[in-house]
Amino acid sequence: MKKIILKSLALVNFKGVRDFSIAFNDGITTVCGDNGTGKTTLYDAYLWLLFGKDSTGRSDGANGFNVKTTGEDGKPIYRLEHSVTAVLEVDGKEIKLQRSLVEKWQKVNGTTDEVMKDETQYFINDVRTGTKKEYQAEISEIIPEDVFRMITNPYYFTSLSAETQKDMLLEMVGNIDDEEVAATDPDFLALLDQINGTSLAKWAREIAAKKKACNDALATIPASIETAQKLMPESEEWAVLEKQLKEVQDRVKEIDAQIADKSALNDEAYKRKMALMKQQADKRIKLQDRENTIRMETNAAHNKALSDIQQMKNELSINQKNLDSYRNDKMNVDGKIDELNGKLVEMREQFKAVAKEQFPEPSGDVLVCPTCGEPYKGENLENAIAKLRGNFEQSKSKRQKDIQTKGKQYKAEYDKAVEQQTKLTGLIAKLEDDALEIKGNITIKKNNIPVAGNADEAIANDKECIGLRNDIAEIANQLQVEVPQADVSELQSEKADRNAAIAEINKRLGKRAMIERVNKEIADLEEKRIANNQAKADFEKWEDVYLRFQKAKDEVLMQRINGLFNVVSFSFVKEQKNGGEKVTCYCMVNGVPYADVNACGKVNAGLDIINAICATKGISAPIFIDNRESFNQIIPTISQIVNLKVSNDKQLTIKA
Repeated sequence: MKKIILKSLALVNFKGVRDFSIAFNDGITTVCGDNGTGKTTLYDAYLWLLFGKDSTGRSDGANGFNVKTTGEDGKPIYRLEHSVTAVLEVDGKEIKLQRSLVEKWQKVNGTTDEVMKDETQYFINDVRTGTKKEYQAEISEIIPEDVFRMITNPYYFTSLSAETQKDMLLEMVGNIDDEEVAATDPDFLALLDQINGTSLAKWAREIAAKKKACNDALATIPASIETAQKLMPESEEWAVLEKQLKEVQDRVKEIDAQIADKSALNDEAYKRKMALMKQQADKRIKLQDRENTIRMETNAAHNKALSDIQQMKNELSINQKNLDSYRNDKMNVDGKIDELNGKLVEMREQFKAVAKEQFPEPSGDVLVCPTCGEPYKGENLENAIAKLRGNFEQSKSKRQKDIQTKGKQYKAEYDKAVEQQTKLTGLIAKLEDDALEIKGNITIKKNNIPVAGNADEAIANDKECIGLRNDIAEIANQLQVEVPQADVSELQSEKADRNAAIAEINKRLGKRAMIERVNKEIADLEEKRIANNQAKADFEKWEDVYLRFQKAKDEVLMQRINGLFNVVSFSFVKEQKNGGEKVTCYCMVNGVPYADVNACGKVNAGLDIINAICATKGISAPIFIDNRESFNQIIPTISQIVNLKVSNDKQLTIKA
């Protein structure tokens, strides 16, 4: 494990501390002092030295915290150098770090006025680094800032969001193989077979979308059934009607026979008239059937159009979710391309800078013999210079090769990212085209929704009905043409009455076909409702299995996670007052919620968490504990401890 120990810390003109230095014990160091003597300033100075921030996470500068020492008027005291210096021991090797804020004063041309510009300088082992980036790189090699804050501040981890805490805990124990969890329940094994290699999260989204489609379909079915039921005529005694029809038809046949006997001379005219009447009766039946069909279909087309529009909206919703996902992926790839392009430009500039370097020819009196201490002369001087020149060129060549190697690596990553960008661009364009097409189809469908109109009006305007009525009227006109025949007026009158009765009976019998069609439509809708309810139940079953699987997986993870700690424990599920559960990351301290424990309990909880993080990360660093006077006992740690304790001392004092 990498062990970081703070050996000493020195402040010069830092936040009111003019000059103070302290040497720390490797184990526990307690810094005492009255309020306002600078205990927290020590921690701020330490953080500013490493990361340029104070204990609250603010950076120095105009919009952050003030490093400079101020006078009684609250204004900075100028022309002072402000610095913090520390000696760290990293795995037994000491390293000295220093950060200084230096004021640079320059006269304004043509005046005696001076302007000041702050400059931050960085030193490692008393050697000034060229840039802040180089200094921060060295600090990151020792310990990254995010890891530092988690293992040096007992309150830091529990201040993070529940999601961030959960991610960190999962990172500490590593992920669990889905197959391992699935082996505990046959339903889980069936779930993995269902997803067929797809990620669980993506599969769950697909199931939710399919269930929504079922709900949308189920929402329209009751209205469709209600409309069909309203169109359905009342049922009658069909057998009685058919018997009546046959009796009337038989009487008509008798009448026809009588008329035929009396009209033998006009047999041809009679036959023609009978044919016309049959045509008229057939057309009346067709007209009745057509009217019944129109009455049934008037609202069916309207409802079907609404169902089609809803289905297209569902397709558009799924399309938009996929489009948002691809756009987010492309935004990330675009950022990566910009970053890699910047790195490539930086590599080229570094290569050019190294290429321009020239060997600095030393003068004769600079090079001296290590044996006699005399300057080299003649051939010895030339040999010494030649050796130095060779070393210079060798170093220069090596640095150029290193730059080229890194540049090739960045170029390969850049080309791969560009290829991914092109692929995503194509996918996005395809989805956008599909979306436009779906939207266009929805608009067309909306503009052409059949009006749930008046059936009588539809019948009146139907071309087929109009044609049949015209044909019936034309046949009626033909039947009115006088034909010389025997007086059969009474028979004809009776026959007309009988035919009217037949027409009325046929009209009533025609309702049976309409009832059958409506019943079939309702049966189809009921089957659709049953199928969608079954599909919805199946989806809900799989959702339940998925949630139980996730819970089982979390339970295994929780066992591993809580095995890392001695004082605290965590749960990813918190019971709600309504009896439900909420997915979160919930910290307990010896069975008590973290928020309800006292100050000592919270510090010990934080130290327990730090011990676990140090163990999993393989690194420890000094822990600063403020307000140490508030509690007596803390749990043992593998890290160096710096207690900041309020006392009656008027200046900072180190106590055992």
